[in-house]
This record gives sequence, structure tokens and C-alpha cells, in this order.
Amino acid sequence: MKQDSRKFQSGQPIIVQLISLIPNEIFAQATVDTQADRYYKQMKAKDHFICLFYAVLTRNSSLREVCKNITLIAKKLLYVGLKQLPCRSTLSDANRNRDSQFFASLYMGLYLHYKTSLKTHWDLIGKEVEPSEVEVFDSTTITLFKDILKGAGRNPLEGNKKGGIKAFTKMNLAEGVPDFICMKAASTNENTFLKVLNLPEGGIAVFDKGFNRYRCFDEWTQHNRFFVTRLKDNAHYQIVKENNTEPFPDVIKDQQIQLKYKDKKVSRTVTLRLITYCDPVSGEILRFITNLMGHTAMTVTLLYKNRWVIEVLFKQIKQNFELKYFLSDSENGIKSQIWVALILNLLFTLLHRRIREAEDFSTMVMVAAKNLCSYVNLQLFLTHTAEYCQEWFKQEVEKVQLEIEWSG
Repeated sequence: MKQDSRKFQSGQPIIVQLISLIPNEIFAQATVDTQADRYYKQMKAKDHFICLFYAVLTRNSSLREVCKNITLIAKKLLYVGLKQLPCRSTLSDANRNRDSQFFASLYMGLYLHYKTSLKTHWDLIGKEVEPSEVEVFDSTTITLFKDILKGAGRNPLEGNKKGGIKAFTKMNLAEGVPDFICMKAASTNENTFLKVLNLPEGGIAVFDKGFNRYRCFDEWTQHNRFFVTRLKDNAHYQIVKENNTEPFPDVIKDQQIQLKYKDKKVSRTVTLRLITYCDPVSGEILRFITNLMGHTAMTVTLLYKNRWVIEVLFKQIKQNFELKYFLSDSENGIKSQIWVALILNLLFTLLHRRIREAEDFSTMVMVAAKNLCSYVNLQLFLTHTAEYCQEWFKQEVEKVQLEIEWSG
């Protein structure tokens, strides 16, 4: 059946299609909540966002490059509310001075708006746990070329130590995008993140052993909050009870243990469950601790195995959006650029869900970034098969040939 090529066309270029996924009321609310326009007459908050949006998506590495390119496509950006052409000095001042909390507020407003649409089916845990109950968290470090934020590790013998920013991130397993982000200097101890983490009641936190904090584990147990992590190699514990490991041959031991910790110089104990598991593929012995007492040992093991999704998320963001070169050397400007990368990741994840993952995520981002001024309907284009695209192109060729014949 011959397809109509007009179905591929959109009234707006791809960059406008993407930015239009952010409702105007979310922009307005974030601007009011953070007073983002209070001291600015020229570079308004939305203009600032559009500039960073374009720069991060197209991997522009300098302010001069951003300003030149935005000027070339400014006419197309009028549809999304661009009111001022960017000047390099003005954009630089905005990066330095406008509170990055505006971009953070914009991200969270967008996340809450699309929260339901982001949920996807996940059947790798078993029937005992719903994916929407699982919160996976970890941290990733972004290296900076200047000593702005204190980097991790020892100071080098020669030269200056590079700065770094550590993004503590929590993600719901059913959604696939961060629902909580806290940015600190790279030298920040991971255990401090547990103090600010908001884990919902009945939720299950899954994280690496770098976040071990027994006092927090005890508090979670008392308030109906659960977790799964690995036991530290140097941990001291007392075995209280041995549980049956059948019918799971890869589970070597299932034990109830007590761990000691100090709370305001008072010695206390927390009772947890220790599961010793042998990976059937690698043969590696892994030891998990949890306060999930009623779930099977295999469910606990599968919960931790699915912690890898957050590592995939970090890799996805770093590979597809500009986080190697920053358009500002200020802490505020760096955080703003990271928030914009997170917004882009959320929008493309939403698009990925809508096309039912018909295209690879990285390919989808690259196609959009290299064709931002194209008037093709991006969602429709990504959804259809190569045969459809060939038919569409064939019609366009026939149309051009007809126009040439008429003009001749």
C-alpha cells in the first residue's frame, strides 16, 4: 500500500518538537518558584535554557560556537519563545549567576508531569516484588578540568589536582530516569547521601556496599523501609540463625545476623539477613545483606542484580550529552549544564517509550541532534520501518522530477 509522504511532515522543526514536550506552565512555575528572572533584563530563564539545551544536545564546546549557531536558527526558535539572541558575555554571566536550582526545578516539574508515562514493564525480579517499589541509587563522578570542586583521591605529586562533581542519583526501577539527584564535590563521602535520601515507606532501596551505614539500616527497619546491598569485606557480625537454602542451589547460605554500631557513643545492634550466593556464570561468591525477611533468597539476589540499570543510565547520559566540556568554569554553571543533560535524557527516554523502543537510544539522539532544523515528524519517523522510509523518499524523488519537468 502506497503511503502518503505528508504523514512524515511536521509543522515545526525537530528542535521545536523536542522543546515543546516541556509544557509552558512548567517553565512558568519553575521561574516563579526560583525567581529565575528577578535580576535579568536580557537573558531570560527560558532563553538561557534554550541555549543550553541546544549546546548540550549538539555538543557545542564553547560559548562563541553556541551563540553563532543559535543566531543561525533563531527564526525557528521563535516558536518556543526565544525572545533574545544570545550574546557571549550575557550567556556567560547567566551561566555564572542564575541559580542552577531553576534547572533543577524544571527537571523535577517535568519528571512529575511525565511520571506515569515513563513507567515500563519489568519482569526480571519475580512475582514477590513490583518494580515500582524498587529504588536503585548510586553516585557517578564527572571530572572537571579545573579545581572548582574538590576532587576525590590524593593530591598529585606534580601539577594541580583536577576538580570533580559527584552526582548522587536515585531511580525508580519501573521508570528508568532519576527521581532524586544531589550534586556534591567528588570528595564527598557516599555515606552522607543516606542522610538526605527520601525513601518512601514500603520502598526497597538497592545500592552498592559503598553506602553501608548500620544506623540508617536500623532506622529503615523500624519505619517499614527496606534495602538490599552487599556486605563489606571487613564487616564483623554474629550469626543468630541458619535458614533453609532450598530450593535454590546457587544460594550457599541464608543466615540471620546481628551487626553492631554506635549511636551517640552508645553501642547498638541491628538484626539483618545475610545471603551468600555463588554466581553460576563467573563462580564469584557474593554476600548480600537485607532487612527483607519474608522474601525468598533468589528474589533478594535478583534485586541486587538489577542494580546494573543505574550504571547503564550513567553511561547513557555521559555518552549522548555534552558533559566533557563545560560552558562555564563556575560551580553554578556546571550544575546548570548537568541539569539540562538530565532534562534531555528524560525527554528522549519519554520519546523512546512512545516509539516502543523501535530505535536504539543513542541512534535516536544522534538523528535528532544532526537534524534539528528538519521538519520531519521525529516520533513518526523513528517508529516506521526502513521500507516505509524508502517509499517516502521515492515519492519525494518523483515529486522533484515532476517539478523539473514542469519548469523545463
